[in-house]
Amino acid sequence: MVKDGYQNIINIDISPIVIEAMQKKYCDVPQLEYMTMDVLDMSSFGDCSFDAVIDKGTLDSIMCGMAAPCNAEIMLSEISRVLKPGGVYMLITYGDPRLRMPHINRSVFGWSICLFIIPQPGSRKFLDGCAKAYAEPVLLHGNGGTRTDATSFEDIESHFVYVCTKDS
Repeated sequence: MVKDGYQNIINIDISPIVIEAMQKKYCDVPQLEYMTMDVLDMSSFGDCSFDAVIDKGTLDSIMCGMAAPCNAEIMLSEISRVLKPGGVYMLITYGDPRLRMPHINRSVFGWSICLFIIPQPGSRKFLDGCAKAYAEPVLLHGNGGTRTDATSFEDIESHFVYVCTKDS
């Protein structure tokens, strides 16, 4: 992201060991800041303080833990709180819409959601040339179902990318 021009990137992780390792690895990249923090309590950040939040695996991890639905709601509430109007929460997950939409598609968060399905390199869909996933969002109903029956969520060889834009 720094190579693409982003200048102020804050990375958080609950593990101080991970944060220390990343600080050492990227000590020569001043645009990157690393903070030990629990995503369930981001009170160090003010309301509407971020243009974007990228999540690759954090919600998945939360969903495997104790009190998963409650903790998912706390995490997503915190993300919504720190996002500016028009800001984007990008969730990259193995969780298909049946598993993730009940959590992310809540009116209290104020998000418009687009879904992209990205086949993993080497998967059947990737090898079959499923280029549509890269260019066009899958249309969703509010309940997480697709607007056509053509999309199957049974393929565990795909990543699901939810682009949640906070309403203005």
